[in-house]
Amino acid sequence: MGRKWRRLVVLSALVIGDVFAGSMLPGVFAQQTAQTEEISGSERDYLQWQLKQMEEAFQKQQEQIQALKRRVEALTDEKPPVTREEIKHEIEDYLSTDEARKKMALGMPAMTTLYTPDEEKFSIGFKSADDNYSLGIGLRMQFRYTYKDRNEDVGRDDTNNMDVRRARLCFGGNIYSKMTHYYVEFDGDSFDVGVRDFYVYWTPMSELNAKLGYFKVPFNQQRMSTSAKLLFQDRAITSEEFDQDRDYGFDIYGKPFDGHLEYHAAMFQGAGEDDEDRGSEDNLDNELMYVFNVRYNPFGKYDTVDETDIKFTEKFKASVAASVVVNPKERDEKLEDTDGLQGVLELSMKYRGFSWHNEYFMRSADPEHGGDSFDSNGFFSQAGYFVIPKRLEVAARYSYLDRDKDVSDDIGREYSGGINYYFRPGVHRSKLQADVGHYENSDERGREQSGSENQVRLQYQIIF
Repeated sequence: MGRKWRRLVVLSALVIGDVFAGSMLPGVFAQQTAQTEEISGSERDYLQWQLKQMEEAFQKQQEQIQALKRRVEALTDEKPPVTREEIKHEIEDYLSTDEARKKMALGMPAMTTLYTPDEEKFSIGFKSADDNYSLGIGLRMQFRYTYKDRNEDVGRDDTNNMDVRRARLCFGGNIYSKMTHYYVEFDGDSFDVGVRDFYVYWTPMSELNAKLGYFKVPFNQQRMSTSAKLLFQDRAITSEEFDQDRDYGFDIYGKPFDGHLEYHAAMFQGAGEDDEDRGSEDNLDNELMYVFNVRYNPFGKYDTVDETDIKFTEKFKASVAASVVVNPKERDEKLEDTDGLQGVLELSMKYRGFSWHNEYFMRSADPEHGGDSFDSNGFFSQAGYFVIPKRLEVAARYSYLDRDKDVSDDIGREYSGGINYYFRPGVHRSKLQADVGHYENSDERGREQSGSENQVRLQYQIIF
């Protein structure tokens, strides 16, 4: 009789323990009841068995408690819910990117060119169903204010000026196939309307392409960079002195080895733009202009069109280049009956909002029918950094120009500092630029003059 009461007490304790576990051990009591009938032996063995069952149940309960603790800690570490304003801001930033514009058919998905022209110039586009025909349209304007503090000792007065520095309307696309492209650009800079570029080009493969028409001479990088994406409002005085601007010509170019190498082999008229004083743009002798350019990008493709690192390059990028011109122009005018040779060496890099670009120029000119030969050289170095990624950028530049090594008083220098703010982060479509410059024996376009000049400029650019 006593043994039955003891069994009843033990079973009651097990029931109470199961209820205390909070439904974590379902079915234990039923299992214990069934197994109790099968147990044989002494009461000590039975109690040891019951103790083992309770220890296992307790261990499972501890594991569940630890799992709950880890879950609570994970929920504590999670970020707070995103507000409606933050979501709106992220959507606006994404819609301002060219990727979004293409997906919404505001860009030109059928016009993905290899590297020329810069497709970001286009704001609206149309294409045929088979992608063999397309048309992109873009408009860019730059409104500028300039204050010049001039050297009064040489009879020059200070000036204030407001004008439209650049007004460009461009059309481009492909015709007949995905490999045949065209590009036309008109300008109304300072209300002087004219044609800026017009050419066709073929892109059968990245390693081999061809261009024919009137376009920029592929000599130095800063001239090849679009004026919509310059670090400063204008190019350096040294670049203005030595670049070859635009001309009629034929260019064979490519980017072999997955963009690690770039090259240009081009031939041009060499007479520059139409000259009203001469009455035509015809060549003045039987000498054409030849250009050879090679670029090495050790870390992969390098964006030479954009001088800034507005895209915030995550992996370090660098580029070195060299170019040579046979029978070069001087300030976009042909040197008649003169044997000339000009070269440039370049080094540039970008990384996480930082950009650095350098160009060193050399020129030698020797008249064919007597006269004095002369040598020129110069360089510039400029750097920019986004203190607020994709929004706020600071910049600095130094330029040196020796127009004739045999003349001691013709050295031109430029010291400039600037700040740029991008209203649409990550793109140049709406931005404000301000800079301060000091020029010695030169103005902002590199034109020779005596004395010194300081200037302050403010410019707003919009592309649509």
